[in-house]
Amino acid sequence: MKKQISGIVLGMLFLMHGVVAQDHSGHDMKMSMDHESGSVKQFDVSAEFQKQLNTVYQANLALSEAFVASDVSATKEKAEAMLEQLNKVDMSLVKGAAHMDWMKYSKAVSEGLNKILASSDLEAQRKSFSFVNENMYKIIKSYGVGETVYNQYCPMYKANWLSSKKDIANPYYGSKMLNCGTTKEVLN
Repeated sequence: MKKQISGIVLGMLFLMHGVVAQDHSGHDMKMSMDHESGSVKQFDVSAEFQKQLNTVYQANLALSEAFVASDVSATKEKAEAMLEQLNKVDMSLVKGAAHMDWMKYSKAVSEGLNKILASSDLEAQRKSFSFVNENMYKIIKSYGVGETVYNQYCPMYKANWLSSKKDIANPYYGSKMLNCGTTKEVLN
């Protein structure tokens, strides 16, 4: 009973404050809390895995640019290219909890990209892009991509996107509200 109560209290601390814990193999895992995306574990992964993730991130940047331009056919083209890069990531490079989280996040990104590909409506595509970015944020927060990433947020659309630049170029409104948004977090 005492173990059960302390486990519940410890779980609540993870969710509320973010602490360092140990996974089942005894390795330290940093826990952090992001109110939009829930708890995200950070893992030490190989440079090769980060390099592969960086190609997915670069494809995400290209997709974001297509949304800034409000170009439906370009969004489909860039979503297809991003899905191709995502499918090339060698998931055998991560083990245990890192592997399980990768499976969850990459599946969600894939689902979002497939929804973009299935739609010719820019607003529907943007909603799916929001879901893609929510999960790409988790991937980059968990594993890194070997470079600085700006997690930016549009308060009007209530969604984030990832950028390699400090300057705001809002993919959810394009030229209508190009500079609407703020940088919420800088990921390294």
